[in-house]
Amino acid sequence: MRLAAVGDLHYTRSSQAAFQPVLRQITDVADVLLLCGDLTDNGQPDEARALARELTQDVKIPIVAVLGNHDFESGHEDEIRALLVEVGIKVLDGETCEIHDVGFAGVKGFAGGFGRGTLRPWGEGVLKAFV
Repeated sequence: MRLAAVGDLHYTRSSQAAFQPVLRQITDVADVLLLCGDLTDNGQPDEARALARELTQDVKIPIVAVLGNHDFESGHEDEIRALLVEVGIKVLDGETCEIHDVGFAGVKGFAGGFGRGTLRPWGEGVLKAFV
C-alpha cells in the first residue's frame, strides 16, 4: 500500500485551488491520503467546507484525517469534523478505521507528546510554564 501524508495545510478562504496541482497527482501515486492535523488555519467552518470541496473534487482515493490545534482554535471542531465526514473523509480521534485490509488509528495531539515522548518541565522558562 502506498500512503501520501501531509500535515499543516492551514487552509484559508484564499487557499482555494492552491493545492490542486498536488492533489490531482495524489490519486496516481498513492492508495490512501493521510491528513495530519492543522487542516484549517483558524478553525473556521468555511475553511473546512472549502477544503472538503477541493479534496473531494481532486482526490479519488480514501482520505483519513486527524485534526490539529488550529482546527480547534475557534471552538468549531465538531462542525469541522462533521463537514469532513459528510464528504467521506474518515476523521479519527481515538477511533480506528480499516482501508484495503490495513488498520489506521488516529488521535489529535498537541505540544506534549505521548508516553516516553511526553513533554517535561525542563529547560527554558517558557517551556516550564507551558508544561
